[in-house]
Amino acid sequence: MTPRCHRSAVRSTTALVGLFALATAVAGCAAPAAEAAPTPVPTVTVTPAPVDPAVTDAESCAAFSDVLTILHNATVAQMDGRIGEREFDGWMRLATRVLDRVPISGEGAVSDAITALQQVAPPVRIGAQDSTTIGSPEWYSAAELAAACEAAGAQLSAEGWVGG
Repeated sequence: MTPRCHRSAVRSTTALVGLFALATAVAGCAAPAAEAAPTPVPTVTVTPAPVDPAVTDAESCAAFSDVLTILHNATVAQMDGRIGEREFDGWMRLATRVLDRVPISGEGAVSDAITALQQVAPPVRIGAQDSTTIGSPEWYSAAELAAACEAAGAQLSAEGWVGG
């Protein structure tokens, strides 16, 4: 196993190399770029998880836990002043895309609750700066998923790593 200090030294070295490359480019040490049209923001179509009768409620609840993990860590980071509004908004847009990919069976309370949340917070495509209602009062008023997962014998969870 690689010692922890070695990994952070590698990350620090990588970060320093990246900063050096950026600094030399900004200082004019890099070769001048040819005149070119600006690169457009890539358009990626978000494909929702298909309805699959073989998907269990436990699988749906576990997949939704990734959405909760994003929301939890972004919220804690913002409250601690670690990230600004722009970065927080980016995390919320990502959460909408992850939510859209949560697999559902198409039947039952878990599937219905996830579908309701997907309708309240539709996916924001990659590269768009649209706002989202994920985490809003509308989002929480539509949230019956915890009770549905519990009734199905599954639990929602979130992994927290920010702020501690």
